[in-house]
Amino acid sequence: MVVLGLACAAPRAGSPEPASPASSPAGAVPLAPTARITVDASGSDGEISPMLYGQFAEFMFEGVKGGLHAELLRDRGFEESPSAIGLPRHWERYPDDRNDDYGLSFRWDDSVAYPVRRDTLTVLRASRALRVDAGDAAIERHGFFQPRVPVRAGVPYRASLWIRTASYDGPLVVALEQDASGGRVYAESAIPRVERGDWRRYEVTLRPSETDPLARFVVLLPGTGTLWIDQASLLPGDTAAGGVRSDVFARVRDLRPAFIRWPGGNVAQDYHWQWGVGPRDGRPTWTNLSWKNEPEPSDFGTDEFIAFSRAVGAEPTITVNVEGRGATPDEAAAWVEYCNGPATSTYGAFRAANGHPAPYGVKYWEIGNEIWGNWVRGHSDAATYARNYRRYVDAMRRVDSTIRFIAVGDNDMAWNRTVLLAVGRDVDFLSIHHYFGGDSTERDPRVLMPHPLEYERFYRKVDSLARALVPGRPIRLAINEYGLAVRERQQHGIDAAIYGARLMNVFERTSPLVAMSAVSDMVNGWPGGIIQAGRQAVFVTPLYHVNRMYAEHQGRERLRTTVQGPPFGADPRRAGVEIPAVDAVASWSADRTQIYVKLVNTDPTQAIDVQIDIGAAKVSDKAEWEVLSAPPGARNSFATPDAIVPRRAPVKVTKNAFVVRLPASSVSIVTLDIER
Repeated sequence: MVVLGLACAAPRAGSPEPASPASSPAGAVPLAPTARITVDASGSDGEISPMLYGQFAEFMFEGVKGGLHAELLRDRGFEESPSAIGLPRHWERYPDDRNDDYGLSFRWDDSVAYPVRRDTLTVLRASRALRVDAGDAAIERHGFFQPRVPVRAGVPYRASLWIRTASYDGPLVVALEQDASGGRVYAESAIPRVERGDWRRYEVTLRPSETDPLARFVVLLPGTGTLWIDQASLLPGDTAAGGVRSDVFARVRDLRPAFIRWPGGNVAQDYHWQWGVGPRDGRPTWTNLSWKNEPEPSDFGTDEFIAFSRAVGAEPTITVNVEGRGATPDEAAAWVEYCNGPATSTYGAFRAANGHPAPYGVKYWEIGNEIWGNWVRGHSDAATYARNYRRYVDAMRRVDSTIRFIAVGDNDMAWNRTVLLAVGRDVDFLSIHHYFGGDSTERDPRVLMPHPLEYERFYRKVDSLARALVPGRPIRLAINEYGLAVRERQQHGIDAAIYGARLMNVFERTSPLVAMSAVSDMVNGWPGGIIQAGRQAVFVTPLYHVNRMYAEHQGRERLRTTVQGPPFGADPRRAGVEIPAVDAVASWSADRTQIYVKLVNTDPTQAIDVQIDIGAAKVSDKAEWEVLSAPPGARNSFATPDAIVPRRAPVKVTKNAFVVRLPASSVSIVTLDIER
């Protein structure tokens, strides 16, 4: 047997029978390996950081556009390269391309475009608009459309367009239709007259009569003349705070994130905050150098991010660009002033002009992302980063002396040593990222499932280093990106959930040293994104359920916990070291009315009967057990969103002891009520 913590005696006779959400045949309880856990409730074994469980959002593929943000139109600014007939990517000729429509022509025009903000430090692509020349034609109902637009019956949709013309006569019609030639019209609204002159915004409300996940957004031009169209938009009426999709918002809110980190990630070293402030339609589209040069609209910027974070109860955590793509300390300081400065300051006045007179009070600022990696702009060695860190922190602190700083750390102790030695007195948190599973050796379950315990040892080494180099200053760790590089079937199955749960147990055992953590990513981005948001539907991964379970049962004080039980197997990379199959942590609730016991069975083949003894506290004779497990091969998907979901069952407690049968590959939380 493998023992963690203090040695314990074998389970005593007369212990409660195993309880399980899955019932056993009458009169038969199958034999299973046994383990014993002892929880010492006589006091506290240390504080658990209230900021421990957060989330991470990044501009990465459809992490923001199409995923987090509610905008339904792609390339709404007509910025992407056109087809042979002049329509940019994602846009098509209406009703179709069967016949020549000699009464309508399109041009991707960079000579006339709705003006966007260009007072940034870097060169942006030229802005463009769609020019349409309309005339009399045999095809009377003609125009252009975007397919694959999901609409729901009864939901109002706010459609808007910016239009400029000197010659167009007649109305313009906006519609939602079935995506088929001659298909049904779900909703339609006319702009009776397009005024001649400079750019003017037109808005209509469309209420579709039917639900269709693959509808069309249609713009029809029954008049004649030339006009330019730009900055089209289609937003559902139930859009949540910050312009976020309501279905995604609800799932993020259920995670109870203590913080949300944004805008990256790698893309933080590409991003300039000025792009994402001011009126939405006046913001530029920028090229995402980190992720396949995808065009990124600036719809979701600082104001939207903070509104969204606060609406789900999270502290906004901002990662500033350090020396990437022209970034400077002054730019970072201006961002702090935009967020935290009074309305009388230069950038505070800009924020107030954008509709937010009161300072946001953003506390947590991360100085760059993974600067040690040659894949990010601003990449440098540790000594150069430390010098830049000093410049940025000094500039930002002059604006707001109360903010707290997160420095770039690494899994390389030499990097950490250099940074801490140079600037440790100005570091509140050291950010460290973990990705694992990149090859067949790492994906071996005997390597994968014990690996979080290696991080536990590493955290304590970093702590020892920080204490030696920066005595008297408590430097905490922010593990604000962690994830696996395993196959999609494992990311969306139980494997990622088991790995993540064991790592989260490590976070609790090492807290408050580990003060912040976030899985990568919150929405889309990687297959490991715990909320997978397609254009028509959403599903969550089993690791999402683990994040929700742990955040919902986050204690404030850790209880000393010892585990005695069977091994998972010998770690092939550490000769002679056996790894326990069961991992456990326990904690008090904030008000000490409950005890949470978190249990992970990493064994993929065997259930384990675990006896749990609670000492020095009188607990109720009934407890609640929430367990996440899955049969082999099960995975969540758009087709099977609930293939793996938690189950709940009562547990009988006798004399402060109880037994639960942990299914193979499972995560459990038992909640015990304290009797007063």
